[in-house]
Amino acid sequence: MASGKRSKSTGGKIEKKVTSRSEKAGLAFPVGRVARLLKNGNYAQRIGSGAPVYLAAVLEYLCAEVLELSGNAAHDNKKHRITARFIQLAVRNDEELNELMRGVVIAEGGVLPQIHSEILPKKTSAKSANNHIPTEKPEAKWVNLDTTMAPGRRSSGKVSASTQNVSRSHKAGLQFPVSRIHRMLRKGNYAQRIGSGAPVYLSAVLEYLVAEILELSGNAARDHKKTRIAPRHITLAIRSDEELAKMCNGVTISQGGVLPNVHSDLIPKPKGKKVHSKAQRPPVQQDDDEDGYGSEEY
Repeated sequence: MASGKRSKSTGGKIEKKVTSRSEKAGLAFPVGRVARLLKNGNYAQRIGSGAPVYLAAVLEYLCAEVLELSGNAAHDNKKHRITARFIQLAVRNDEELNELMRGVVIAEGGVLPQIHSEILPKKTSAKSANNHIPTEKPEAKWVNLDTTMAPGRRSSGKVSASTQNVSRSHKAGLQFPVSRIHRMLRKGNYAQRIGSGAPVYLSAVLEYLVAEILELSGNAARDHKKTRIAPRHITLAIRSDEELAKMCNGVTISQGGVLPNVHSDLIPKPKGKKVHSKAQRPPVQQDDDEDGYGSEEY
């Protein structure tokens, strides 16, 4: 008897198990989807049958390599979850992957730390760590594990009121409204998709710029003996700073005025309390005897 099953719908023919192209090639990446993307992309007039299989194999190898290095980075940082930061560290620390992704920007990946070796804390030797005898019993660390509650939770399991309404700005430690900026990014249709970290980063940049401009504007207002920052002071602050002037090159500030371009010789010199020099001292009246005419009478 045949090993396959016969059905009435197929006319008594043996049903064959459907095998995907990925399973035939022994890959986890979807070969059929890669082939469809190659066709829709119009990269060439004709695409060979082995091209999507080879591309899927290369992508799977790269993904496995990056995930392995990212897992090692997460393990070194004592974390159990791979984040974008660990992927960034894994890619930049590998010479070949760094060369491959030289112009790639990983969202929320951060930057590589450039710290001098003398500033890094020195690790204690293994002998000193082994010779250290703990004063407390190890059971003391696990005494209150069953009784401790998570922060912000009561014994009934309900979340306390202190952790219910926590804004995204408060979580990020910012003053600018992160949710409002996220809403404006969505309404602006700047891109099809917006990452969760984009509004937080944009809020941090805007807050830094505003703080910098306000500090320089306050200094300009103080120089003019004013207690209120006016648009004139903001203009002076921006145009006097090289980086801010370059960033706001084509920006016109309402009621900001123009920059004073006065020759240095025409600027009045500040009046200070100085001792009169010899040239500025009043002339001293001389006696008539010195002239030779005072002693005689005419």
